[in-house]
Amino acid sequence: MKSVAEQHQKMQKGTKSKILTLVLILIAFLICNLFAHGRFLTGNNLLSILTHAVVPSFIAWGFCFIYTTGIMDLSVGAIVILASIVGGILAFPLGYFGLIIGAVITAVVLELVNLSLIIKLKVPSWVFGLGAAMVYEAIGTYYETFEIDQGKQVVSLGNTARKLGSAPWNIIVLCIGIVISYIIFNRTTIGFDIRAIGSNHSVASMMGVKSKKAILFGGFIGSCFIGVASAINESYAGRVMPVTGLNSVALVFIPLAVYLLAQAFERIFNLTISVVISAIIIESLFNILTIFGVPSGTWQDVALGTVIIVCGILAQKNEKGIVK
Repeated sequence: MKSVAEQHQKMQKGTKSKILTLVLILIAFLICNLFAHGRFLTGNNLLSILTHAVVPSFIAWGFCFIYTTGIMDLSVGAIVILASIVGGILAFPLGYFGLIIGAVITAVVLELVNLSLIIKLKVPSWVFGLGAAMVYEAIGTYYETFEIDQGKQVVSLGNTARKLGSAPWNIIVLCIGIVISYIIFNRTTIGFDIRAIGSNHSVASMMGVKSKKAILFGGFIGSCFIGVASAINESYAGRVMPVTGLNSVALVFIPLAVYLLAQAFERIFNLTISVVISAIIIESLFNILTIFGVPSGTWQDVALGTVIIVCGILAQKNEKGIVK
């Protein structure tokens, strides 16, 4: 009887924490709106924030299934670029189906190749990720050069398959992503295995969790979310240009900040739900900075770097020992 009472008390405490957190976020938004003279909390502006939060949310969900196992793959940005290019190519003959399938298959193949080699070669994942990013950037640049030599553009959707990146379709896809990520991460065996490995690899092995299999399955699921993010990004932007010099790593900074902040919120909300809340908070930050006239590429980058550091501190504040 005491156990039931304790559980009920714990649930009440958790509910109060959730409500308090949401109230604090709302108060912060109201203060920002006050200083922005009512330009922040408008329907169009909130829709813009939500629209910009979709792609980081999907990439951060991908991180939930990949990074939680201890793998830090920094080639995700380059994978997004290649997946966007392939999806864009297939969008012309196959429409939305080609856009999504092309992006997802490309992301899955590249991520599984990465994880398989990381496991087999036993190289630090972040080191391998940087090397893989340079290789994938080179592939994208080679394709760009080839197309330009042929007198063509890399990939430009024009008016083809552009609705996926705009409201209400991107919001619908976001809602579907919330449901799917929550179910897989919290209600399936693979989700349990991923969380067990992330919590304590040795204990997970003693419990019978096959770490290699779980990492690969997690990579498969995570890369599916990354592939969908690539398709949405291509649909929204119309084209994604290849980059070199590890500039693709910059593409994952915002999703990384979202993931780290979601980890900090995990004590209050479920991790997959925290991803969406964190994405909205971070996109709201950049939105309000833009309203205040803070230039992008300089001080907004300073803000992003600060956010990543702060989110990393919040995410790891209860960790004991050296954080790897």
